[in-house]
Amino acid sequence: MNILTNEIIENLNEQKTVFNPFLFSHRCYEESAIKNHSLPEIDKENQLYLENNNSDFDFIVGTKFNVVFRRKDVKGYKKIDAEMDFVSLKKGDNIGVIPRGYGGIIRLKFKDKTPEITKFLVQNDNEKYDDSKNDIVYFTIQEIMDKILEELEKA
Repeated sequence: MNILTNEIIENLNEQKTVFNPFLFSHRCYEESAIKNHSLPEIDKENQLYLENNNSDFDFIVGTKFNVVFRRKDVKGYKKIDAEMDFVSLKKGDNIGVIPRGYGGIIRLKFKDKTPEITKFLVQNDNEKYDDSKNDIVYFTIQEIMDKILEELEKA
């Protein structure tokens, strides 16, 4: 199997296998949304704003990620070097943390360039998620990725 299903995520959560950092999103913010949310401008070559609806973890500025993958192609994961350098709960703030159970806007800064895999995210505020062309993108670390791959082999 190569798709991360809700059942697999539930199994991983029950085993306490998935832990922070484990970030996922289906939408990134483009220029008009960045302005609308009063967010600082970014260098799109190596920065990206993501929508995060909620999480089982606190998201704290400085959190690092070294793996990115798509829900529909888990085994096609890529190595990255990224850091969460901005979080916002509501328009105009930058509090440094999104507490567990809350959603907000997260900015990632990539050491190299923004990975191509992010093209599968919904790119526009007016656009709806379309499973035929969009995907959920996950950011995590290799240790968690290895456990996800083990669980996929069992499925």
